[in-house]
Amino acid sequence: MTDARRPSRPVFPTAARAEDATASPETLFGVLPRRRDGVGALWSHQVDQLREYYGDHLDTSEIALELPTGSGKTLVGLLIAEWRRRNYQHRVVYACPTKQLALQVAEAAERQGIKAFALIDSHRKWDARELSAYTRAQAVAVTTYSHIFNSNSQFANAKTLLFDDAHAAEGYVAEAWSLEVESGSSVYNDLFDAIGDVVDPHLAARMTGDGPDSVTASEVRLMPQSAVNARIPEILAVLDAGLEDRSDAWWRFRMIREHLASCLFFVARSNWYIRPMIPPTFEHLAFTSPSQRVYLSATLGDAGELERAFGRTGIARIASPAAWERTGSGRRFFVFPDLAVFDPAIDITIESSQAGPDELDGVEVVEEPSALERIADLAEKRLILTQAKSAAKKIADLIRVPRSEQIVASDVTVEAFKKAERGTLLAPNRYDGMDLAAKACRFMVLSEVPAASHLQDRFLSSKLRAGEVLAERIRTRVVQGAGRCTRGPQDWAVIAIQGQELLKYLSDPDNVSSMPVELQAEIEFGVIASATSYSNLVALTQSALEQDEDWRTLGEDAIADYRSRVERVSQPLSAQLAASAVREVAAWQKAWLGDWEAAGRAAVAVLEALSDSGARSYRALWAYLASAWFALSADAGSEPARARSAELLKTAHGAATGAVWLREVQPLPPESVVAEPWDEDAAQRVLTLVSGPLRSSGAFSSRSQSMLQELAQTEASKYELGLVELGRFLGADSFKPTGKGRTDAGWVWDELWMTVEAKSEQTTDKLSMEYVRKANTQLDSLAADKDLDEFPPGSVGIIVAPSRLVEPPAVPIAAPHLHLCTPDEILDLAHAAHRALAAIRAGVDVNDSGAAAAVQQHLWDHRVLPTQVKERLTGYPIRGMR
Repeated sequence: MTDARRPSRPVFPTAARAEDATASPETLFGVLPRRRDGVGALWSHQVDQLREYYGDHLDTSEIALELPTGSGKTLVGLLIAEWRRRNYQHRVVYACPTKQLALQVAEAAERQGIKAFALIDSHRKWDARELSAYTRAQAVAVTTYSHIFNSNSQFANAKTLLFDDAHAAEGYVAEAWSLEVESGSSVYNDLFDAIGDVVDPHLAARMTGDGPDSVTASEVRLMPQSAVNARIPEILAVLDAGLEDRSDAWWRFRMIREHLASCLFFVARSNWYIRPMIPPTFEHLAFTSPSQRVYLSATLGDAGELERAFGRTGIARIASPAAWERTGSGRRFFVFPDLAVFDPAIDITIESSQAGPDELDGVEVVEEPSALERIADLAEKRLILTQAKSAAKKIADLIRVPRSEQIVASDVTVEAFKKAERGTLLAPNRYDGMDLAAKACRFMVLSEVPAASHLQDRFLSSKLRAGEVLAERIRTRVVQGAGRCTRGPQDWAVIAIQGQELLKYLSDPDNVSSMPVELQAEIEFGVIASATSYSNLVALTQSALEQDEDWRTLGEDAIADYRSRVERVSQPLSAQLAASAVREVAAWQKAWLGDWEAAGRAAVAVLEALSDSGARSYRALWAYLASAWFALSADAGSEPARARSAELLKTAHGAATGAVWLREVQPLPPESVVAEPWDEDAAQRVLTLVSGPLRSSGAFSSRSQSMLQELAQTEASKYELGLVELGRFLGADSFKPTGKGRTDAGWVWDELWMTVEAKSEQTTDKLSMEYVRKANTQLDSLAADKDLDEFPPGSVGIIVAPSRLVEPPAVPIAAPHLHLCTPDEILDLAHAAHRALAAIRAGVDVNDSGAAAAVQQHLWDHRVLPTQVKERLTGYPIRGMR
């Protein structure tokens, strides 16, 4: 009888069969085990990239490969990863932006016979056998960026790192050195107390209060570097005490705790955002220790975004296959519902006998479903891609998706959505890392221009007005977002463009001409095709979804014709910004180390190389950073640096002429101020106004109330009177020019003019080419009235309209100075001007020698100086990025 306590006969391990070491990543493909669901053969462009990599870049420490969506980027990356593991016995890590994408890569590796494990959750939950296989270089580890960039990376021993979707890396890399404090937290208010009175004393009240002078939700401010440095102990005390122990914010704070003076502090009503402008990856061993870093990107771009995102220089590149430029990945039919017109003669209406609460019983109600709703009804499954969840939910409600069928994207829900028969996936800010190939989804709604994923981006775009710096990042997000449902050459999808902002963006050749040729052709075809009736738009969409005979002949022929007529061109500043990226990385490395003198010199090198006039606002930022860093050097004992700091601050203000942000962040000392002539002009005119025509309380009350009432209604003639009066309250020479077709109000200050066109009676009509042409000329007409050859540089034309819809052909012809604003923005400005003049009348002695300076300060405090008025009304240019 067998003794149950006695163990069975032991089984001894045998030596594992050595894995085949192949000559190159290309030949490795041929020896991998074959599976029916794996890739059967390499495409020629994949072979070309693998050969160039093997021939020229085996020992290159930083190498980027560009392979557009659908061109087999993942397989190329996996072959490089597996080959380096086998041939060099390297521990290889393949990093992805999201867990879902990491799982997809691991599955792709398995289908191809490559041994890889997804190590994506908390490292404490990793399978010990899988971790051991990676550690012993017996398998590739597939993980997320966050497992590389954190304070305790488990992959610090890697020898080769690959980064998938490197074009989307900026947020994922910087996240490790970025601290967000939400406004609902007590720490949010405590940070204002910590910084104290070294900044604008009204700022905290404006950010946290609900008064008439509180800032808008979109307003973002940069704290002065000097203020931050002066209050480091107080800031540390707040964050040490207020952040929840071992929370995500607590861990990120640990990454920057000793370097707060090297960080930028941004604040908005929503949150504080604290980070270095460029992440200090140079001292992060989990990133720098490997002998090679491989960046896999759908688009490398031309402006140095890869270098800024990863904080690296000297990244070699293997370019995208040339043939792919005119091939693309699948077919997209771009639909622009806002361009369609409801034609009651042919478009069928839906009738309902149910009366609403404000309707009479028995009266038939006729509903006209929106064009978006009509085409969305053609698909059982839909993707809604926006920047914010609230925007996605609004669109879902607009197309009447039941709440039970609204699925918010996550690593779990995306997989469930793929397998479902119907549903609508709400995917805020998921421009990458989410593949919905083939039948997973063929209809998506794309809304909002993805200009800002965090406050630093918002500051660059809305306050600095350095849209040219973000242009490449925005374009990449749009291109990648449009490719979520077309992942291969045989895929197809309908992309509905929702909203005025994205329609305008895609109507502007300055934005579209730098996109792939195939995508340009698809967008152009969609714009032209969408200017039709609702019924025909539905028919076109149905044809595209079914890929029927009409689409395959007429649709494809039309797109091919558009494709033959377009070329891809680089954006104007791309070459200069690419060269600047190397210098910017070097400057932020010095700043992170606290070597302020060297950081200041490096920042000067950046601003001196930014010579193009289009980079003027970005140049001003770098002049400010150079000044701030030299000031910190002076505080540390380098007295010559103090004079250099003062000199560079003047340079910054000179480059930022007419900008509000720098005066908010770091004003010049009084003895160095060279006031803007238009601000001085406004202060003097307002002083004359309150000491003369508005001296009596009755006159002030009567005229201000009339102005506010006129600007609160829509009748054109009254509204124009309100605009002219508002200009006077703002200290302008304000008038309505005589003659047919002239502007509704001209606001003229010394060296700054504004024309204001009011379409106050507009409802949903789009701005036409004719209207834009007329608006283009209004400043020229004012110049002619004054016998001048041209209007002052920096002058602007404003169109006030409830809707921001612009006919696509009108966008390219719009003058750079032409902007749109809403009647609400004008009314808010009028209320602020009224409050400012009330404060001046109550608090300024008009006979005092300093009265003009006091008036100017009141106007500044209420944000109605001409410089501020210009900023308030120019947030939405018709053409170009703001």
